[in-house]
Amino acid sequence: MSEPRANGFRRRREDGARTEDCDVDAAMLLDLTGALLSAGVGVEAALERLAATVPGAEPLAGVHRSLAAGADWATAWSGLDVEGRSAQQLGAFADQLAFAHSTGAPTAELLEVGARQLRTERRHGAERAAAQLGVKMVLPLGACYLPAFVLIGVVPVALGLLPGALDM
Repeated sequence: MSEPRANGFRRRREDGARTEDCDVDAAMLLDLTGALLSAGVGVEAALERLAATVPGAEPLAGVHRSLAAGADWATAWSGLDVEGRSAQQLGAFADQLAFAHSTGAPTAELLEVGARQLRTERRHGAERAAAQLGVKMVLPLGACYLPAFVLIGVVPVALGLLPGALDM
């Protein structure tokens, strides 16, 4: 049986099968690709190794096969059969990796910068969502806590003062 891990991936079952599809992280893929390029591995071989070892990156094997068969970069990536967050992450990965593939230059540093940029964008998105959540929470808080404060805090005080005010 699989156990959740801290990074969101699940362990492989004992028979080697994956327990479920995992979302991939483009920044992590860029870091790993940069490390592979620094070690002297080509872009196509890096795609093959990522597909074989990174949970959720299995669609990269199809891209590798297309590139090995002679397809151009755009055609190879157009065949991805992925939806949701994984499609966005693999698309961002492809956009960052396109320059390295088209020039053939070892661009590990550029991939590291791209990974940092993707992480910064993700952090800014999370901060923006948190700020929007604060604004959205004002209405429920006002609708629930203000009447409760009036009923628990103001009404008893007013009722306590009412007999003294009527005696005058």
